[in-house]
Amino acid sequence: MHPPIEWVRRRPSAPDRPTAPGRPVAAALAAVLSAALVAGCGGPSDAELEYAGDYAAHPHLEVTGYPVTETLGLVQQVVWRLADGSRDRLAKLGTTDGGDAGVTSDAWIREYRRGAQGPVTADFQDDPTQRQTVVLTFHDTGQVKELLLRPAGRDGGDGWRVVLG
Repeated sequence: MHPPIEWVRRRPSAPDRPTAPGRPVAAALAAVLSAALVAGCGGPSDAELEYAGDYAAHPHLEVTGYPVTETLGLVQQVVWRLADGSRDRLAKLGTTDGGDAGVTSDAWIREYRRGAQGPVTADFQDDPTQRQTVVLTFHDTGQVKELLLRPAGRDGGDGWRVVLG
């Protein structure tokens, strides 16, 4: 007679350790590029690569309320441009009611740049049919900035813009 067989139970592997910020984005970008090369297509556009780089380089935006895709993307970029001190790129995201977008961009950057470099919460208010109010809270500085977003162009076909005024 043979000795009884003992079944060895393997312990489940330990969960993966958290990765450093940016690694998931870099891994996802590498996967997209690899898939594009294998598929034989041209790969991600310059805009997609720029967005992935910005996303990896900045703290994540906390969101409350109900943004639509376009308004969320716009507010995310406004916070990034504030954090980077990118006057011209911030001005391109905006619209004015007769004022100078560059002057307003400079003022916003002076006021909110330090706060935008840390954690930020965007509270999306209103129904985004014709316009949307967003309240930004900059946690490191305790500052609060209210933004007004509205569709550009007559029918909104030109996307959304932040009112610089």
